[in-house]
Amino acid sequence: MSELRFDAIVVGGGIVGCTAAYFLAREGRKVAVVERDTLACGTSSKSFAWINGTSKTADENYHRLNARGLAAYCELAVEYGEDALGLNPSGTLSVVQTSDTANYAAAREQARQLAAFGYPAAWVDVHALRRMEPHLNFPDDAEALFAMADHCLDAPKFVQFMAAQVRALGGTVFEGCAAHTLEASDEGQVTGLMTDNGSLKSHSVIVAAGPGTAEVLSTLTGYDGFATRFPLHQVPGLLVSTPSLSPHRRIRHVIYSSISPEIHMLPDFNGGLKIGSDETDGMVTAESSPDHLHNVASILLERVKEHLPEFPGQACLDECTMTLGIRPYPKDGHSLAGPLPGATGLYVIATHSGITLAPALGALMAELITTGRTPEMLKPFTLDRIEGF
Repeated sequence: MSELRFDAIVVGGGIVGCTAAYFLAREGRKVAVVERDTLACGTSSKSFAWINGTSKTADENYHRLNARGLAAYCELAVEYGEDALGLNPSGTLSVVQTSDTANYAAAREQARQLAAFGYPAAWVDVHALRRMEPHLNFPDDAEALFAMADHCLDAPKFVQFMAAQVRALGGTVFEGCAAHTLEASDEGQVTGLMTDNGSLKSHSVIVAAGPGTAEVLSTLTGYDGFATRFPLHQVPGLLVSTPSLSPHRRIRHVIYSSISPEIHMLPDFNGGLKIGSDETDGMVTAESSPDHLHNVASILLERVKEHLPEFPGQACLDECTMTLGIRPYPKDGHSLAGPLPGATGLYVIATHSGITLAPALGALMAELITTGRTPEMLKPFTLDRIEGF
């Protein structure tokens, strides 16, 4: 295979890359996805996979982008069905205590902002909480923000589904195919990509490489400055997935609890729980040893037991799966999506909350590439807002 021609090439076979490729293919574009390993092998398979607009209220543009991501999942579910997508319309309970003055005030303000934005949510008292989550141990002064529209996702299943749709629409998905060099004219117009499978010709290349975005850009362009100066942090997070807890469903919703000990968890697709904590994320690094990760995982499991008295705690550690995910986090906290200034036809998508945002950013990027016009919703997130670009 020496040369193939495509309307667009996407570098990165995670949820953001495959979803962008899907929306391009739906627009009638012949698309290639180039993944150096296997689909969804990186951050997509190591994510908490909570789809929401609930937690993004500080900036209205960013909230609306996240809400658009959630709405896009709902539209896909109408078309294909939740099971095919790996989608669970679980809703979210963000639990606080009235006696925790600071967190309670913050949660109430979050509820006020969501109402102002028109995002579906309601406030529930402890009696409703105990009916909604009968296995959980709630103190008498517990209350919660209930975001009934939120979802959780089997992200690897969704990625595989998107890739299958790309193929069905005439696209190509290359796995085990590293991208080596960006090809361009003397005027800076992208003309293609040199890969393990030869030269792939296209005037549009999207880099959607998650936390490896800076290194991929550096490799493709030969400019070392991307590796050190691209405005993207790499943030580690530890997740623990338990075995099935059948015959019980210990929780029914995504739970974000600020009640000590702080924890977040959701009903995993194997019948168990997926568990994380902002506090324990601060205990790990990308270089943490397996022994250290086991110790932190034990802490997480014991935290769950304090909220779920019937849960076995660290006694089930050996049956659990631990994943240390490295999450991309733009330096100003908001998505980077759009053309890379100075290289016509080269585009970048790099974002935290990639699970929520994948269909929104994918559809917006497809619109940008097919029409040549930047959609209004995308304008606050283009790379030219960053000093140095």
